[in-house]
Amino acid sequence: MKIEAIKNVNITVLFSSPLNHLLISQKGLLDLFKTGEQEKDKHTLVEAPGLKVLIFPNMKKEFVFEGVRILVSDKSETLPENSDIVDDFQKIITSNMVERDKITAYGFNYYAIISPGEEGFRITDFIGSKIFAIGEEIKSAGVNLVFEKNNIKYTLEIKPISYEQQKFVAHLNVHFGKNLPEFEELKKGIREQFEIFKNIIKKI
Repeated sequence: MKIEAIKNVNITVLFSSPLNHLLISQKGLLDLFKTGEQEKDKHTLVEAPGLKVLIFPNMKKEFVFEGVRILVSDKSETLPENSDIVDDFQKIITSNMVERDKITAYGFNYYAIISPGEEGFRITDFIGSKIFAIGEEIKSAGVNLVFEKNNIKYTLEIKPISYEQQKFVAHLNVHFGKNLPEFEELKKGIREQFEIFKNIIKKI
């Protein structure tokens, strides 16, 4: 299979105790990310108990603060090596809003639209003979698997969008159960793991 478009790349971190949402103010967040350009700086802030979500629709950036988790997303369909995502993430982590020393794990998520290569796609590429033995006409199928390599946990999901057009959404979660590295190492890691994602898709 091949990647047609990158829809979302995000960085996620987990903390050992709940975030202090009183420190995560709207003004503080806007000061971190405002550009001075009116259209780019248009935003939406959603607040609920234990939740803050800041969305910049024109920049296609999203920042989510949950109980013990932060997600920084780039939905601009930009490749990781050209994205500002690590720089945006760094602004949050080095601010006075969160406690970096309480980070216990981090990870990357990649979402892409994929389609078959020249060889085409068959449902048997995803499911085996025991499923076909059910005897029903199977219209579509997907994949959900978890594996580990070099002490890194991977979760791969592939779901059909349109069986007729043979298009799928693929999601790879890469989970590191350890403290956050330096930001230059994080930039290197998000690029390297994306290459792994591309290679997995090519092999399907």
